[in-house]
Formats: sequence, C-alpha cells, structure tokens
Amino acid sequence: MDNSAAFSQPLWGTQKDLQQFIEAAPLGIVTTNQAGEIVFVNRRLETMFGYSREELLGQPVEILIPVRFHDSHVKYRHEYQQTTLGRPMGAGMDLVGQHKNGTQVPIEVGLSMLTIGSETYIQALITDITIRQQTQERLEQRVQERTQEIERRRQVSDSLRGILRELNSNNSLSAVLNYIVKQAGQLLSAKASAIFRLIEQELVLQTSQNLPYAYVQVAHLTIGEGAIGEAVLSGEPVLVPDLTQRIGHGSDKTHARRQMLFDHGYQAVLAVPLRIKNTLYGGIVLYYDEKWQFTAEDIELAVTFGDQVALAIENARMRTQVERAAVAAERSRLARDLHDSVTQTLFSASVIAEVLPRLWKKNLAESERRVEELRQLTRGALAEMRTLLLELRPATLTEVPLGDLLRQLGEATAGRAKIPITVELEGKTRLLPDVQVALYRITQEALNNVAKHANATGAVVRATVQPRSAILSIQDDGTGFKWAGVEPRHLGLKIMQERAEAIRADFSVDSQLEHGTTIRVVWQRDS
Repeated sequence: MDNSAAFSQPLWGTQKDLQQFIEAAPLGIVTTNQAGEIVFVNRRLETMFGYSREELLGQPVEILIPVRFHDSHVKYRHEYQQTTLGRPMGAGMDLVGQHKNGTQVPIEVGLSMLTIGSETYIQALITDITIRQQTQERLEQRVQERTQEIERRRQVSDSLRGILRELNSNNSLSAVLNYIVKQAGQLLSAKASAIFRLIEQELVLQTSQNLPYAYVQVAHLTIGEGAIGEAVLSGEPVLVPDLTQRIGHGSDKTHARRQMLFDHGYQAVLAVPLRIKNTLYGGIVLYYDEKWQFTAEDIELAVTFGDQVALAIENARMRTQVERAAVAAERSRLARDLHDSVTQTLFSASVIAEVLPRLWKKNLAESERRVEELRQLTRGALAEMRTLLLELRPATLTEVPLGDLLRQLGEATAGRAKIPITVELEGKTRLLPDVQVALYRITQEALNNVAKHANATGAVVRATVQPRSAILSIQDDGTGFKWAGVEPRHLGLKIMQERAEAIRADFSVDSQLEHGTTIRVVWQRDS
C-alpha cells in the first residue's frame, strides 16, 4: 500500500469534518473580527474559561482577560491588525487569562491573521500553562533552597575555619569562647546565646551574647532546672519551640526566669550539653525572639558548636599544663645553672676570703693577687646573677642595649672560666628585637664553649652595629678543633647556625688545632 498517497488526501472531506477537527483540538481557539468581537470559540476554550459559547459570541475578546489589562490589550490588538506581517502560528506570548469565576489563569497565546472573502479575522490559539508554571516555580524554589543550603554550608565552613584559627591562636579561653558563642548565634539565627559551666552541681553563666543584663544577674541554675539544666541532666539536646508553654511550670525561680526571658522578647530555646572526655562541663544555649521549629540540621549544628567549645576548653587546659611544665623546666634549668656557676664561684670566693687574713701576714704579694682573684670572682658571680635574672624576664633582652648585654656575658664567663674576656662594641644603633636576641644567644653559646671546652687564656667579643647591618665575632686562643671531626650539636654550633638563619644572617666558624676558634655572624637588613 502506498502511504504517501494516503497522506496526500485531506483529513476531512466536508465542513462538518473540519468543524469536528477544530472542536477536538487540545488548544483553546478563539476568533475575533476587526472590531475585536468574538465570532468563534471551540469546546476547549469553553472549558478553559468556564463560559458557554452563547455567552462569548458577540462579546469583546477582553472578556477573557483581567480588567487591568483591557486598555493595553485593545491598543496591542489595533497595532497587530495594522501590521502587514502577522505573527506565525505557534509563536506565543505569556499572558494572564481570567476565568468566569474571577480566578486568573496563566496562558500562552499565539496569534495569526485570517482573511475570508473581504473580511479579516484574528485567530488566537490559547494554552493553559498552569502546570508548566507551577513546575517552573517548584524548580525555581528548589534552586533557591539549594542556593541557600550551599550558602549556609559556606557560612558554617567559614565559621569553623574562624574557630580553628581562634583555637590555634594565643587568645585567652574567654576570648575564644566569646567568639564561638557569637558565631553559634549568627549561624543558628538566634537572638542571644550563652555558655554555662557546671560548678558543684550549679550551672553558672560563663559567657553570653545579647542576653538582657537583668537575666545575666540571676542566671544560676541547678541541674535539671530550665532547658540547660535538663540538657545537662539528660546528656541530650533540649528543644523548647514555644517558651509560653513552659511559663508557670517548675519552681518560683524557674518561672521568674522564664517570664523574664519572655518579657524581653524571647520565645524559644535550644540547649545542648557540653562534654569533655566523658565529663559534663556545662552547656550552650541559644535564645530565639520568635517561636521556632527546630530542624535536625539546627540541632546538629548546635552540637557541632558544643564540640568546638569543648575543644577550646580542652586546648586551654592542655596549654596551661604545657606552660606549667615549661615553667617547671625553666626553674630546674635556672637552679642547675645557679648551682653550676654562681654557687661554685661563690664557694671559691668564700675559700679565698677565709685564707686571706692569715695569708696577708705571711705573703703580701700573694695576698694582693688573691684579692684581685676574689674581685674577679665576685664580679663574675654578680654578672651570672644578672644573666639569670635576664632569663627570668626575656623581654629585657630587647630593652637593654646590646653592648651592656655582651659585657655582662663577658664578665660572667670571665668569672666562671677565670680568664679575661674583652668586649668591644662600635655603634649605638638599636637593632631589631629578634636580631638583638639572636646575637645575644649566639654570643652566650659561644662563650659557654670557651669556658667549657676551649682551654683558652682569653677571648675577645667584637660587635659592630650600623643602621642596616651588624657584625659579631667571638674569638678565643684555645685549642681549637677539626671541623670535620666534630658533630655540630656537641658544641651547640647547629643551634647558633639556626639562630643566624632565623634572622637571615651569614654564619661562619674558623677553627684550627692549637690556634683557637673564631665565630662570625654578619647580618644585613633587607630592603
């Protein structure tokens, strides 16, 4: 069978067939004359707008649109009739139609010009796009919700990064907790927030944001009292979506506190317990100025902030332990240095002082030599004590001129090693604090080597200080050493080199057997 021959025939044979075809069309069809009066509608258009055909025929086409659009539609219709190029069929416009009952319907309209004999008509094909528009609105809503979700997750991520920076900073625990409680309030859209600490069965307010002063004064609760007391007692988050439902319940104090919150505009509360290594520490509370339907995400985020609070407290505790351990270690080191240097020096001085009266009568020359030795020992002990005091107050290392610091080190070493130490300084320019401390520490380490290992008869410390540079050298006439045969850590050389590198200075060591050692540091300030 030849299908092409079948398709070449018209689908209708009579005007009746054409009428049935138009009536069965899934689109609403309306035809108007040049005056804008309706001359034809199909069955679909009757269903779409709720009018019968008899009610529409002869009426202006504006009956199908809201009143507020009538004038603009009449103007557009006249302009459309005057143009020689009509819109092609199917090219639609999104408009608003009005049902007979007054409800408005989103529609898409396509227009075309139709000429029959001497009359010209406008034919409109109308599609109800309610479902399409609803689908589009749902899609847009989902996109908006997804965008809001992404934005909130970004805010949470930024907040957690900020908290991490705070945790790794040297800020006090109070400052860190204030930062966390502020972030919790902002991200959870709460009007106020607070952290309570459990102290001897009582929950005491530790820090808060935006709580009324009157409430802060009475915010001391027992376990089980209020939302935070219940959270601590149960170990689970407690949600109060509507605070008014709890007013009047509990003790008089609890009722008064809830009433105070309500009077200040708070209507909902979320409380989360804080645990530190399975020990209850207290809780974090969020206060809302309207009734609130808490979501699983709200609760999860509140618990996350609670974990951050616990981490901050634990970090502060560990930091305190480390600081105490460091203080104890420093005290032990100072005590050891005091015993190794000052105590021995003073013991030697006391022995000389005891024998001087008897020696003075027998040998005047020897007595005078011993007196000079005693003077050197006491000056060395005094210098050692000053050095130890500097260790107790490290900030002094940047306040005292470099020349005074180096002379003090020289006197201390001279008293300890019983050899002359000469200190020469050129220039009075103040150095950067980190540079001065580095040069002081390098000199200290080098003179310790002179006293302990060099077997020297003397040493010279030279420092030349200029506005943008400094040169330091420590030279002794001791036994020296072979660089290849000595591990740097044995003489503190590695430590000295690292201190020099920290200030971007050049560090060098020149040592030969029986010809002494020279340590040299050259620093230049970067432009």
